[in-house]
Amino acid sequence: MSTTLHTIRFSKPVTFTSHAGVSFVNVTTTETASLVTSLTSSLNSTIEYDVTWAVDPVVGDVVTFNYSAGNYVDEDGEAMEDVTTQLTNCLGSAVLAIESYIVVQVETPNGDTIIRSAVLEVTFNQLVNAGSTDGVTATVNGAEQTVVLSGSGSHTLKYTLQRAIFRHDVTWAYDGLGDITAVDGGGGLEVISEQVAVNNLPSFTLFDYNAGATDANTDTTFDTDETRHDED
Repeated sequence: MSTTLHTIRFSKPVTFTSHAGVSFVNVTTTETASLVTSLTSSLNSTIEYDVTWAVDPVVGDVVTFNYSAGNYVDEDGEAMEDVTTQLTNCLGSAVLAIESYIVVQVETPNGDTIIRSAVLEVTFNQLVNAGSTDGVTATVNGAEQTVVLSGSGSHTLKYTLQRAIFRHDVTWAYDGLGDITAVDGGGGLEVISEQVAVNNLPSFTLFDYNAGATDANTDTTFDTDETRHDED
């Protein structure tokens, strides 16, 4: 019997009072895990589960996350729909792979204002290091972006975009020549062709168009010092 860590990323932050309705199944061996606990209970879009198995999953096993009629709700109190999804099996794998591409709005308090940024999050199947944006091409509405990188050492590299709104197509690609590598000493990331990210930006955002941006009224270009905030 062993316990493994399974990380599940949801499209919205969720909260719960129990893990009723949640199960993990090793489809290859037909085993359903006997115990599921989580390391996160507050409103969060990523939940890490400790999952107990009678037979250890191995490389190549197909493992699924299953949810039905539980008490998970999002930040608006909406119940989560039933779902079954296959997980990326990272057991013993030295192959660095990408699990998801998603664009979210990040809000940072700034005195009486809020700075809003559109951030492209690229999530990997293991911890990754990246010291630069070399080899990365990100576009918004077809325009190549100058991006700011964060998140090295975690599962998710975050690229702050110049300007993106809900109606824009956002893409990410990698030429294989940059410095994205697995933390555990595995190989670097292979070439990734242009991928369209899930755009979860809100359908309306108020920007400050008078914060020093020479191209503030365009959709894809602004000076790096532009402040985005709710006006008083």
